[in-house]
Amino acid sequence: MKIWVLLASLMMAVQANAAILSLTIPGSVTGSLSNESGWLDGDTSAIDFYTFELTSDTELSFFADTDFTSMGLSLYAGEIMMDPGFLFNNAGDFFDFAGESLTYLTGTSAFVPGVGDNALQAGVMERGQYTLAVGGNEGFSFGAFDYTLNATAVSAAVSEPSTFGIALLMLSGLYCSRRDRR
Repeated sequence: MKIWVLLASLMMAVQANAAILSLTIPGSVTGSLSNESGWLDGDTSAIDFYTFELTSDTELSFFADTDFTSMGLSLYAGEIMMDPGFLFNNAGDFFDFAGESLTYLTGTSAFVPGVGDNALQAGVMERGQYTLAVGGNEGFSFGAFDYTLNATAVSAAVSEPSTFGIALLMLSGLYCSRRDRR
């Protein structure tokens, strides 16, 4: 199997056009895609891949702002290393030609162009490596277009019990144990 992946990667190396970029969370980046149909036809030259790392559990949301098209967004656990070419799946797991496996977590609709607000509410994500795929979702092309990707994050801090809460639990425990003795 590894030899086939190696041969396929050598054959696809000339056609590899996907941009693999780094994303700071929270943050904002601007990008450009070659056409509006990358999401629908799997054309990875029309898809940007953003990799990022979370160092703690974090609530994430993404918004792609553009004047020209509906955007497709998919979030994966794992870090993409090279253009996956025809192996890319915007609504499921896939692996790239470096053998890195990416697990689909959530995404916007890949089959309803022009619908939606270009937003993805990912929810609370555990610490680790992630990849966000961004592509046009219109199904026709007027050429290249620009976009701005905004990533917002809220650390999902685990609150520690307050001293008052601990004291209340201790008092209720004493009350229950005393009541059982009677």
